[in-house]
Amino acid sequence: MKARRTMTNLEQILNNDTNGAEVHKIKSKLLEAQAVVKRQLDLGCSPQQYQLLLKQYEAYTAAHAVVESYEAN
Repeated sequence: MKARRTMTNLEQILNNDTNGAEVHKIKSKLLEAQAVVKRQLDLGCSPQQYQLLLKQYEAYTAAHAVVESYEAN
C-alpha cells in the first residue's frame, strides 16, 4: 500500500504565492523570531533554558533555509 503524500500548509502557501509576498512575509517572520531567540541567548540564561533556546534558534535557521531553497526552485 502506497503512502499518500499530502502538502503541508507551508507548501500550499508557497505554491500559491504568485508574487512572492507570502514568501517574503514568512522569511521576515522567521528572521524576526530567530533574532528574538538570539537576543535571549546573548542575555544569558540557565543551562537548561540555553539548550532549549539553542534548539529554537537552530529550528528557525533550518526553516528559513528550507523556505529559501523552495523559493530558489
